[in-house]
Amino acid sequence: MLKKSIFFDFLNRRDGTDFNRFVVDSIEDEHYINWNQFLLPNDYGDAESEYLAIRNSCALFDVSPLRKIQVRGSGAGEFFDRLLTRPVSDLPIMRATYTVFCNQDGTFKDDAILYKYADDDYMLMPSDVDHSPYFESVCQQFGLGNVAFTECTDSWVGMAVQGPGSAAALLEMGFSDVEQLRPFEVRDYELAGSNLRIARMGFTADLGYECWLDPNLSGAFIQRIQSARSSLGIELPGYGLDALQACRLEGGFIVAGWDCSTELNPQPGFERTPYELGLGWLVNLEAGDFVGRDALLEHKKLGQRYFLRSFTLDRNLQPDDGTEIYAGPDDGDPAVGMVNCSSWSWGLEKMIGNASIESGYRDSEYGWISIDGKRLKAKLARGPLIALERRNQVPAPVDG
Repeated sequence: MLKKSIFFDFLNRRDGTDFNRFVVDSIEDEHYINWNQFLLPNDYGDAESEYLAIRNSCALFDVSPLRKIQVRGSGAGEFFDRLLTRPVSDLPIMRATYTVFCNQDGTFKDDAILYKYADDDYMLMPSDVDHSPYFESVCQQFGLGNVAFTECTDSWVGMAVQGPGSAAALLEMGFSDVEQLRPFEVRDYELAGSNLRIARMGFTADLGYECWLDPNLSGAFIQRIQSARSSLGIELPGYGLDALQACRLEGGFIVAGWDCSTELNPQPGFERTPYELGLGWLVNLEAGDFVGRDALLEHKKLGQRYFLRSFTLDRNLQPDDGTEIYAGPDDGDPAVGMVNCSSWSWGLEKMIGNASIESGYRDSEYGWISIDGKRLKAKLARGPLIALERRNQVPAPVDG
C-alpha cells in the first residue's frame, strides 16, 4: 500500500475524493506514480490550472517523499569529493548544490541536491534510492574513515513554493528577508518555537524556494499558508506530476530513470554519461580521483555517443518514451535518436520533451517523430526552452 504524504489532504482539491478513494479509483502510472513508496498524483484537481499558477502566481509542491541521507563526520567532505564528479568540500556553509555521481563505467548513477550545513554535516537528497550501502563501499574503496550515513527520509517533510509570487508568499508567511536569498543559499527561520529551513531552489525553472521542517511543525506551517492565501487573495494551489513535468522540461532539466537508465529502472541501451545528458559542466576531471573518473576520461577521449536536445512539436500528440526520431519524413530516412520523455506545455502550447540525438546528427535543427502512424516534424533545440530572469534575480521580485 502506497503511503500518504503529510500534505496530501491539505493540497487535495477533489471534492468527495479523499486519499483512500483516490487510490481505489486510480491506476498507477496513469493517474499517479510511486515516489519512494509515497503516492504522487498527476494533479490535485486540474493540471492546467496548477501549471498556470506556477508560471503566473505561486503554487506548492509536496517534496516530502524525497530520499534524505544525513552524512556526518570529519571525513564527510572528502567522501563527497570521491563520490561526486566535481569537488564540493569547499562549498560554503549553509549552501546547496546540484550534484551527480557515476558508476565505475562512467554512466550516470544518480543526481541529488546536496546541502552543506557545516564542514562535518551534510544532507544528500536523491529522488528515491537509498544509496547508503553503496556509499559505504565508496568509503572502503578510497580508504575513508569517520563518515556516518543516517537515513532520515521521515524526519523531514518539505514544501516547494514556486512561481513569480513565491517570495511574496513566504514574506507574508512571516519569513523575513527571504527575497534576499541567493540561488542555492540556505537559511534557518523560526516556526512555532522550532526551526524551519528555507533554500532558494526548485525544479520548475522559475523563481522558487524549498521549505524543510520537522513533521510535527506541519500544522503550524499549513496555518501560515492559509493566512497568506487570505491576506494576498491568491489560491496557492498544490501541483502534481503533470505540471511539474511541463515546467522541468521547459527548463531542460533531466530526471534519472526518465532521461537515462538507472538501477531502479534498468533499460539496456539507455545508459548515459553526464556528458550525454548535457551535464558535462558538473564534471571536473582535473580535480582528483572519483568514482568513474577513469572511464569518463576515456569517454571524453572517444567522444560522446548522444547529445541531449529539447524538442517541440506543434501538435497535442504525445509520443511514447523511446520513440525513434528520424532524419526526415520518409520511410527510408535513418533513425537519429529517440524520445526520452515528453509533456504538453500549456504555456508554449506545444508538445515538448527531451531527446537523445546521435552524435553525427547533433547539429540537426529538426527531426521527425512517428505518432499514430504519421511522421511529424519536431524542432530540436540546445538548452532550455524558457529562461526566466526572475529565477536568479537578487533580490527576488516580490510584486508578482
